[in-house]
Amino acid sequence: MLVRINYLKRIFVISFMINLVGCASFYDKTVAQPAEYHSPQQVDASYNIDGRFSIVNAEKNYYGNFTWEHSLGYDKLSLNSPLGNSVAVITVESGVAELQTSNGHYSGGNLDELLQQQLGFSLPLAYLHYWVQGIPLQNYPVENKLTSGFQQLGWQVEYLQWQDNNHPEILQLVNDNLRIKLLIANWN
Repeated sequence: MLVRINYLKRIFVISFMINLVGCASFYDKTVAQPAEYHSPQQVDASYNIDGRFSIVNAEKNYYGNFTWEHSLGYDKLSLNSPLGNSVAVITVESGVAELQTSNGHYSGGNLDELLQQQLGFSLPLAYLHYWVQGIPLQNYPVENKLTSGFQQLGWQVEYLQWQDNNHPEILQLVNDNLRIKLLIANWN
């Protein structure tokens, strides 16, 4: 009986590890041949998008789902665990950043510092609303043109797959030890 219990424990642990690896690959999809970069024909002034994300840095990997509401002067980005639990809600309105996590509510003028202190990484949200639409920031030079994107402000921005001519489906950002991948399911 004891041998059977140990056998079942091993089976459970192996199954759990396989599911964990499978879960990570679901959120960090690889593309065999990245799409060739092109400038979108249309850029949306406001949008609502949702999908999956992966954030990988030297200390920890984060995977989950996101929703993002963007309009002029307003951003609300919700990051949820794969099971749907809220990890962080980032709101920026009129230059004031707020961060809601399970540990509390934080606000201030510097979103990068808030995120770094509370989550251990910083998202380039001030630029990301341009990049997520497939365009470089205006008034900032593109440092390097890539087949699948460009490099700007020290970030390598790659569009690995497009939903259509105007909307990226898989966006990857790399800067130093941080890699962010957004797999966008819906554009509204």
